[in-house]
Amino acid sequence: MIKAIFFDSGNVLVREGFTAGIKEYEAAHGIKPGLLYASAHDGVWWKDFTLGNISEQEYFQKTAEDFKQALDVEDLKKLILKNFSPNRELLGFLAVLKSRFTLGVISNNPKEWFDYFWQQYHWGEIFTIKAVSSYLHIRKPDVKIYEYALQQAGVSGSEALYIDDRPDRIEGAEQLAMKILIYKNVEQLKKELQKL
Repeated sequence: MIKAIFFDSGNVLVREGFTAGIKEYEAAHGIKPGLLYASAHDGVWWKDFTLGNISEQEYFQKTAEDFKQALDVEDLKKLILKNFSPNRELLGFLAVLKSRFTLGVISNNPKEWFDYFWQQYHWGEIFTIKAVSSYLHIRKPDVKIYEYALQQAGVSGSEALYIDDRPDRIEGAEQLAMKILIYKNVEQLKKELQKL
């Protein structure tokens, strides 16, 4: 019997805005498409940023150094956050589910950005569990981040469902016998939940 449901954030709870924000910045500043993204995402500091090992300020500083161009950090950050948008249909459905299940978020996210989502989109009214890479210094698919979420919820793996849009992030959840749902849309989620 399912007692707890955990959700990934990017492209599940929110439309992912990182890639779109960087593309918008590249277009606005006459930068060849993909150049800034390569520095912002493919460098080791992106992983460090999402693990909470460096601050947002340090992350942007290292990105600018690698990119070898001055960055308007405030403009870039504004464009990235602007391009994130909440999945209101899903959040509305979860507001109904929260009376029946413990709900939580398991996410690879920088601390500053996750805090922004939590406050801006009122996630605290829906979710009681936060297992976030930058707070725990563990990234999915490491089994330890899922173990932490289960422990916080007081449930076993077989009593939990994990929902993500990326099959390459679920290995740790599978090791703990959590049920897995690869998210496509709210209607699909509702149908799968009924089956469970």
